Amino acid sequence: METFLYNYLLSNSGFIGAAVGVVLLILYALLLLPYIQALLVYEKQKWLEKEFAKSTTASAEESSFRKRLLEAAAPSQSFPIYKFFKFGLAVSGIIAVFGGLLVLLLPDQITSEVLDKILFIPLLIGLLVYFVCYTLFSGHGLWREVSAVFLYIGVASTIIMAYFNFDMYEWLRSDLLAFVVLSIGLSIVYHLKSVLVSYIYMALVAASAVGVGVFVEDNWLSFLPQILWGFGALILFFWLPRLRKTSDVGPREIVFGVLFVLMIMALSFFQLSGPSGLYLAIFTIILPGLYIFSKAFFNKASNIFGRPIEIAVILMIIALGFTLSYKEALIEVQNTIALFENYSFNKQFSYLILLGLIVGIFYIYSNEIEENEISLNPGLMWFPLYIFVVSYLFPAGFGSYLILIYLIWMGYGYVTVGTRTKSELKTYLGVTIVFSAVLFKLLEFFAEDLSENRNGLAIFLIILGCVFIGIVFYLREKWQVTSTPMNEISETQSTFKEDTE
Repeated sequence: METFLYNYLLSNSGFIGAAVGVVLLILYALLLLPYIQALLVYEKQKWLEKEFAKSTTASAEESSFRKRLLEAAAPSQSFPIYKFFKFGLAVSGIIAVFGGLLVLLLPDQITSEVLDKILFIPLLIGLLVYFVCYTLFSGHGLWREVSAVFLYIGVASTIIMAYFNFDMYEWLRSDLLAFVVLSIGLSIVYHLKSVLVSYIYMALVAASAVGVGVFVEDNWLSFLPQILWGFGALILFFWLPRLRKTSDVGPREIVFGVLFVLMIMALSFFQLSGPSGLYLAIFTIILPGLYIFSKAFFNKASNIFGRPIEIAVILMIIALGFTLSYKEALIEVQNTIALFENYSFNKQFSYLILLGLIVGIFYIYSNEIEENEISLNPGLMWFPLYIFVVSYLFPAGFGSYLILIYLIWMGYGYVTVGTRTKSELKTYLGVTIVFSAVLFKLLEFFAEDLSENRNGLAIFLIILGCVFIGIVFYLREKWQVTSTPMNEISETQSTFKEDTE
């Protein structure tokens, strides 16, 4: 097992390193969003306080109104960056103290016997930190989170290291190991009400979804790793009450949204029967489901930073549409669709999970969307299903144009809504979709002429320029922001001339 793992990692080290690096970079950028949002919220509140300080209140009613306005402008979570800074200091201090003790106590020569004992050190540190914090700092939110994080990381790291160090993989499957580690994490989350451990838990669910497939052999128990979907769903019982109670989407909810998307996509790619022909069917259910979930529980977000799930879903749906608007890409996807071929119990289990997801989506829709009268974008929500039907039923040459037409229609819808509601982001998104759809099809049509024919390049540029100019005229007609007529300008200039004379 160790030889296989070593050879696998060595032969794919470059690809694995690049993939991990990209994922970590994207995750780091996404996790910065809530703190950017926190800075913007506090700057806005300070600006409002300065504006109120410039003028004295005229009446008690106006004073009360200003107070309510300042309370409404205050973030639901106070000073998250300061809290995170204190948490970092506390964690760094504990690590430094125990690191110094280990340097003093560990022998100079690390033998195999010593190594077998070292792997229990994280567990002992986690238990000690938990006991001290729970005994001396009961009721302190900061130390509760610190103790929970050290406890879970200590327990999980010791179990995982012991699994490989003591050759436990010879009698214990890796998916069962993942179930044990995640069960412990779930119990810590609910016992200590730890938000940070819930983040670590979701990250481990995603990592388990990707990793257990490397070690699990293909046999009649191949369906077991798909039980990770259950562990992913259980974290919602901790988070959904918090999402319902919050008055505004803050940093904690944003981080949850980012990690939740990563967890669901990892489970979808690696713990459903996608390789057996269900990838497009999975997208058809997962993407609208995430969109409805975001609309139901992140609808209170006051700005774009508070809707990470919705942003990710929109980008994935549009990317899927653009990809399959190419005939060659659609042909490749059609060749992978196999709803009933190569049937197995593993594939049947995937269908049961997808059915459960559909039931959950309808439950959220009926209990959150309809009751709260939350508006949805039906064009976006039904696009994955439209893509699936077109891909499954129509030839690739005809189907690619049907997908392209839907993309242009959806982009036009965003432009219409954006110009009507004066939303720059929706207008920008709609124009980008329409223009990109036209551009990609022009590139596909003029592909040979662009490389070999000068006249073809000229015609392509002329058409492209006309599209640009046409979009500008259309936008200006629908939404004018610099619409001062020439006669008003002339009158203003003549008045200024008379005044100066």
